Amino acid sequence: MTQMILATSASPGSLGDWRPLLALLAGFFAVVGVLAVVGGRRDGFSPTYLLPRVSRGVERITKIPGWAAASVLMSSFGLLVAGMGFYNDVAWHVRLGRDKNLFTAPHTAIVAGLLIIFSSAVVGTLIANADRVDVGLRIKNWRIPYSMIALGLLGSSALSGFPLDDLWHKFYGIDVTMWSPTHLLMIVGASLSPIATWLALSEAKVSPSDGKWARGLHVTVAVCALLGLASTQGEFEFGVPQFQQLYHPILIALAAGIALTAARLVLGRGWPLLIGGLAAVFGTGGVFGQDSHAFARSSALFIFSAVAVELAALIVGTRNRVRYAIACGVGVGTLGLAGEWWWNQHAFQRWTTNLLPDALILGLIVAIGAAMIGTTFATAIRHEKSGMRPAVIVVAGLMILFSLAWALPRHGSNVTAAVSLRHVGSSKVVVTARLDPPDAADHARWFQTMSWQGGGFAVTDMTEQQPGVWVSKRAMPIGGSWKTMLRLHRGAEMSAIPIWMPADAAIGAPEIPAVDKTAKFNLETKYLLREQHGGPGWFSTAVLLLLSLIACLWIGSFVLAATKLEGASLPDVLVGRAA
Repeated sequence: MTQMILATSASPGSLGDWRPLLALLAGFFAVVGVLAVVGGRRDGFSPTYLLPRVSRGVERITKIPGWAAASVLMSSFGLLVAGMGFYNDVAWHVRLGRDKNLFTAPHTAIVAGLLIIFSSAVVGTLIANADRVDVGLRIKNWRIPYSMIALGLLGSSALSGFPLDDLWHKFYGIDVTMWSPTHLLMIVGASLSPIATWLALSEAKVSPSDGKWARGLHVTVAVCALLGLASTQGEFEFGVPQFQQLYHPILIALAAGIALTAARLVLGRGWPLLIGGLAAVFGTGGVFGQDSHAFARSSALFIFSAVAVELAALIVGTRNRVRYAIACGVGVGTLGLAGEWWWNQHAFQRWTTNLLPDALILGLIVAIGAAMIGTTFATAIRHEKSGMRPAVIVVAGLMILFSLAWALPRHGSNVTAAVSLRHVGSSKVVVTARLDPPDAADHARWFQTMSWQGGGFAVTDMTEQQPGVWVSKRAMPIGGSWKTMLRLHRGAEMSAIPIWMPADAAIGAPEIPAVDKTAKFNLETKYLLREQHGGPGWFSTAVLLLLSLIACLWIGSFVLAATKLEGASLPDVLVGRAA
């Protein structure tokens, strides 16, 4: 194994700075004011109200129906605000641990962003009614665009995740993980919002060829869709993944398979390359942010998958949708993931051949299933029939669910280690581990020493000095609030031995001193989620059932919107766009 280390310093001042959020909100209200001035007085549900003025202003500038332009721009801004808060919050917990207050700057940004996303659906619906737009579902005198139903469901359910998360912490303690049920409700709800806004552009019959603003908004939502679908990869971007490494290639294949396959059909030749490039630049850490002072490292570039989609379209064409989708899926699952393999040779937990063959098999399955769904979505955007039977789309979804479920199990191991520490100064140690059995780490997906929540983060690979004897490549920090552990990941085994843990009076946890010891590798969540404790089973069951219901409502809203859009009339220039 090669060695990778990132050591960063962080403080509540740097991650809890309110100025970026306040600047974004001030800019938002300034833009609203300008649009109101540009819009001027107009007839509508009241010429004195701000909303009709803003609608008219944005329509004058973009030449796009006001209800669609306003909802797309507003939702995209909300996603930016929520994303900023989300990534700062994850960095806070990784490097600093618990926060003392509920409404920190990152938490406030998350709530504000989610509220803006939900409000964008309300604004879009109000403007559509004021303008008497002939779209969507009619309930008496009300017109509700089908895309706004999906966007409203996503925004409201994501927003509900915040109070549910607070209750979850009260019942079960603080869980410093991205993928808790309530966290996923907020993350996924916000992350899927660009798909709903893409449907809004289609419902408003906005073609990418309608002008610079139309093209720009289509590209914007495509980039946001790709980054949104990739947001759950934050589990691997901050260096403290708590689920199997198999999820890393699976999630890349899922995001690329849906977003880039759809972008090629909607935007045409060459545009997936730009979208993949923009995602690489503006993703977490970005390609230009990979230095020792970054808080995170991008988990994927997507450039290689974009090339694969372009090649698939060139070789098999786009008219036969099933053939196109399969070709794109195979390309993303092979060439795309091969490129990501190269990129992740310098990840916190680098990809090795020990991921094979599982990563290749599951990556292909997910990529093909995702490309099928992306193709179906794109044909709805283009107001065409997908040419796929419903059973094929259901199978595509089941392929994705099967792969996600396959990688879910986690358990400890029967490996033990005689751990000895060589102190370097007063606050660092070099870790030596003599494993039993000696070959226990020979096929490990990672074997590392990690330190976190000490005001920074550090990780280093263990290297084998002689059979069964492994030594950390760098001295690792101990003392203070640092938490340092030895982590071993083999297949579904995700286990750890603590090297140093401070006493924590708030949860009644004693200090685990940094001394030589012989210990068994236990399930690592025992140490990674040290603040977590048992609680009532009924609440977790209720939350999981609620999340299942919400997921069904999300899927239903997308199916409803896509079904209503399929086959509707649209200018011929869009229909021929992807040929």
